[in-house]
Amino acid sequence: MSNVAKFPRAVRPAPSPLGLYFRAGRNDHRVLSELIAAGDASCTGIVVDATHADRHKELRAQALEHRIHVILDPKTMEMATPGGFTDAQNKLPWGTGGQHRSDDFRGHAGQHLIGALGDFAVEGGYTQVLAPTHLIESVDDGWLDIDTQSVRSLKAHLNRETNGQVSIIYPLVLPYSVLRDRSQRHAIIDALRPLNVDAIWLRVGGISASAGTPAAVKSYIAAAADFHTLGVPVVADQIGGLFGLSLLAFGAVGGLSHGITMGERFDHGRYRRASNGTPFTPSRKVYVPALDLMLKPTLAEELVRSSPRNKAMFGCRDKHCCARGIDDMLGNPARHFMVQRTKEVSGLSQIPESLRPQRFLDKHLRPATDAAVAATAVSWSDDSMRAKAEKHRKRLDAMRITLGNQAAKHPPVSFAKHPKTLAMTG
Repeated sequence: MSNVAKFPRAVRPAPSPLGLYFRAGRNDHRVLSELIAAGDASCTGIVVDATHADRHKELRAQALEHRIHVILDPKTMEMATPGGFTDAQNKLPWGTGGQHRSDDFRGHAGQHLIGALGDFAVEGGYTQVLAPTHLIESVDDGWLDIDTQSVRSLKAHLNRETNGQVSIIYPLVLPYSVLRDRSQRHAIIDALRPLNVDAIWLRVGGISASAGTPAAVKSYIAAAADFHTLGVPVVADQIGGLFGLSLLAFGAVGGLSHGITMGERFDHGRYRRASNGTPFTPSRKVYVPALDLMLKPTLAEELVRSSPRNKAMFGCRDKHCCARGIDDMLGNPARHFMVQRTKEVSGLSQIPESLRPQRFLDKHLRPATDAAVAATAVSWSDDSMRAKAEKHRKRLDAMRITLGNQAAKHPPVSFAKHPKTLAMTG
């Protein structure tokens, strides 16, 4: 019999989950409700467009019952731009009869506008609200001072009405050129520091999940790290794919926010131009995780049915996600996308922060580059798809090299805080 004393093994605490928020489009309440009812909506929160509040009333109640944050997007950024303003937005309680101007947020008019927005958030049962901010073209943009004052006013209003039960997220909306400008970035951070908001959401124009360059990934990682000094969670808004996952893996951000099969790119340029015609909702695309691509349904079907090998490589084999395999993948692309994105983010959450960069390279980026090679060999009926597949392969190869060097030579020394789930806030 051994004389060596045996002590109980220390139980390692479960890691705090990375954040994942889905922006609900006009008709997304149906698929989100189904996902929540099935117990598969392992997301941190659902962002609701204020103009869809009535349409998404049942979804909001269902999300709260399942301890999922419900976040109000008041659409103030869009309301102040020629390309974003709509009649539906003008009918909101903080509508002013036309496109918002800076004077609408000053003085008595500003207090009235902020009060109407705050009351809407409280009466709607929202747990969080995106602050009424705007597109900042530079650190000298007049909207920055207006926005910081609006946040102070909104915070005071919500504290009076709810004793701080509704938290405030600051959406920092800016072009990529401003984000990577060190002096402007630091000046913006200094302006945000006194606000004591609950999170910063970076909505950066000029970057997309499917076309972001390796240099952009590297620059974003470095820039986002500066925001860690604010001591609150940092979330990458309207970005996803391997670009977004790399930001999570390298500790740049603690969460992602985007639409469902769309909305993984913020094109700030289009808001500068008046829209021509009635807004429309683009048709859903099919997410192919192995490739990190969103494909039109016809192209996705062509890919997965092109050969037994490609069916196995690119078709969904996750029976929990798509019980009937590629038929469900193609037939219900919204559910497939959400389940797979949730799986990707939760998988990274389980890896210790210091190990995430290399595990991401080995488990996500390396397989994607191999799959991209196979995609270039497909006999696509669309010639443009052949060129797209080859361009995508080169981009992934370059990203793998860039991030591989980053992990080896400059591993992250700072990790963004993770957003708290509704259950964690009590």
